[in-house]
Amino acid sequence: MTTATGIFAEPAPKFSPEGLHAVLGEHWALTDPVLKPLDSERDLNVLVDGRFVLKISNPAEQADVVDMETRALEHVHAADPQLPVPETVATTAGAPVARPRDDAGRECLARLITLLPGSPLEGGPLDPDLAEQVGGVAARVSVALQGFFHPSAGRTLMWDIRRMPEVLAAAGIATGRLGELAERVAPALAATATLPSGVQHADVTLTNVLASRASVTGVIDFGDMHHTAAVADLAVTLTSVLRLSGGDADRLWRLTDAVLRGYQRHRSLAPAEVAVLGELVIARLLTTLAVSATRRGPHSDNHRYITQYDTNSEQALELLSALSVRELADRLARLAGTRDLTAAISPDSLPTRRAQAMGGKLAPLFYRRPLEIVRGEGPWLHARDGARYLDAYNNVAVIGHTHPAVTQAVSSQLAQLNTHSRYLHAGIVELSERILATMPAPLDTVLFTTSGTEANELAWRLATEYTGAGAAVIAEHAYHGASKWMADLSSNEWPAGYRPAHVATFEAPHGPAHELTEIVAAERIHRADETLRAAGERPALVLADSQFTSEGILDVPGEFVAGLVTGAHTAGALYLADEVQSGYGRSGPRLWRFLLAGVTPDLVTLGKPMGAGYPIGAVVTRREIADALAGSYEYFSTFAATPAAAAAGHAVLDVLSLTGLPARAAATGTALREGLRALAAEEPLLGEVRGTGLLAGIDVRGSGASTSREVTRALLSELVGQGVLAGSTGPRGDVLKVRPPLVWEDKHVSQFLERLRRALAQLRA
Repeated sequence: MTTATGIFAEPAPKFSPEGLHAVLGEHWALTDPVLKPLDSERDLNVLVDGRFVLKISNPAEQADVVDMETRALEHVHAADPQLPVPETVATTAGAPVARPRDDAGRECLARLITLLPGSPLEGGPLDPDLAEQVGGVAARVSVALQGFFHPSAGRTLMWDIRRMPEVLAAAGIATGRLGELAERVAPALAATATLPSGVQHADVTLTNVLASRASVTGVIDFGDMHHTAAVADLAVTLTSVLRLSGGDADRLWRLTDAVLRGYQRHRSLAPAEVAVLGELVIARLLTTLAVSATRRGPHSDNHRYITQYDTNSEQALELLSALSVRELADRLARLAGTRDLTAAISPDSLPTRRAQAMGGKLAPLFYRRPLEIVRGEGPWLHARDGARYLDAYNNVAVIGHTHPAVTQAVSSQLAQLNTHSRYLHAGIVELSERILATMPAPLDTVLFTTSGTEANELAWRLATEYTGAGAAVIAEHAYHGASKWMADLSSNEWPAGYRPAHVATFEAPHGPAHELTEIVAAERIHRADETLRAAGERPALVLADSQFTSEGILDVPGEFVAGLVTGAHTAGALYLADEVQSGYGRSGPRLWRFLLAGVTPDLVTLGKPMGAGYPIGAVVTRREIADALAGSYEYFSTFAATPAAAAAGHAVLDVLSLTGLPARAAATGTALREGLRALAAEEPLLGEVRGTGLLAGIDVRGSGASTSREVTRALLSELVGQGVLAGSTGPRGDVLKVRPPLVWEDKHVSQFLERLRRALAQLRA
């Protein structure tokens, strides 16, 4: 490890004006240049002809350190050509560095670099907009230096935040309050050893950031470069900005917010980095005071420059240190967006507080003992208490919980743009085209929504406008959404005795497949149509979940679905295939369950798995149907068809198409049902097993005085105890519903079957 201690003890280079002219003439062929001295702590910097800066390093500076700075500038230019940093002007000999001797005969390293426009921000007014730009340029420099390596980066430097305790001690001020603060920040300094690190500029301060007309124009002075944590580099920048808060706490936090905004537009901070950032700022402030205390006596001729930050540093230190370590970290986490929301409420009080704030009985939880789920990964969900659960229920996470492709796609898009669909955006247009490419040719229009409920509601508007009718036909225990309109079209949700006058039901396809013909289905729709017309209503829409999930997950024959379509058209209505639960590859490589039936609906609705956790839904239809609504209305939903929604939608389709997940899921679903049937053959509590693709419905029987519904609920609780999360469905709530993420493999099937076997044994015990 090289050391840089000597440069703080050795006097700065001494050159007369004549000497400087001689250096510039000999090494850069500049004749009679106009010179102007510039501030520097330990070197000699001179403005040359208003175009260049002559940097003559401290005589104690090592050649390899200067070489590091020169090569770093070349690396930054290559990594981020738009980042405004100086360029080195080669000498007449073609070298980046000259070696003149100063007036005292000491050899120095001299470089000529290009002058960037603007003036240092230090000492001038700084509003949040400029502070945000400073944060942004600090991040860009840090990112641009990624991949850069130089042996001298391991040097020991007084300004290295990690050396604060020894710098403070050497200054003789590591006592009293300052000593206590040094002890306070010690854990944060130690933590930097495990945080993202690399060669950092380490001095992107207001002195070294140039601006003109309220815009940052450059970053200069790579003289403090060393290998350290990236967050330590940020702490240097943030400290420089916060010194301008003038003891005003509100201004300090506004500036902090601005710097973090700017920084994270280019480099996201990890929670562990934010957790120590405030303490590192305190350490930097202590270092500033210590360096000032060390140097102001021996270098009285440079007293103004050395002590210029003392008062402001003490004011900022006072504001930050008034907060505890925890309070300071929490404030920064809130501003950076890294706050751990799972730790906001204690587990013991969480159920009560949720019930009080979130509707109580109106919004019930699953299972007898509610679970606090804090993390998901693939087919697994993790609870606060450390328990891991095999997810056999959630189809939202169609490609697995927290799939990195979706996380990255949405995060990147949110960092760039996310606004409404009144502007052109290629991402959402391409997503429309990709979805249409999976649909039968007559379906040529996609209308985006934020959920399956909203999609079904929009489809209802389209149907009523297109047909001029106002009634609907649904399955006898259907579910199509939670809004008022969709609750009326969700017979499974109706309270006892409730039946909207504009809704009729048809018998779902229970029973042997050979009895469920096209004629049978068409006749059921015809009877529902007659019921509506007798009440003075006319059907606009016949809609069905393609898997009849709420009916108990039924193996509906294609002929029966064809009969529903025929019956709808005969009645003058449109047919809607609700693919919110059964679509997106759950039924196999063709993606949509209705395609297995060989029909072409008038409308298809998509939702839940479409964004794998990001809210997005859609209606797919024919342009003539969309045009009917356009004749009287415009359709717009603020959060539908946003760029971020498009990013999520593309990521899901990419994973499904490139990994062959739908085909594998179909095979896994077959293995699942075969295993369930084998188990049911020996288990008196289980009955018929149904399903298509990676979906299974298992009838649960009553036992003794317990009804089938009660046994099902007890079984779900026992499954939780075995580390499995499943659901129930069906008119009586007595069908075990297995609808896992499509990433289930054979091993997960085996685990599920074994845990189900144990749960059943517990019920009988």
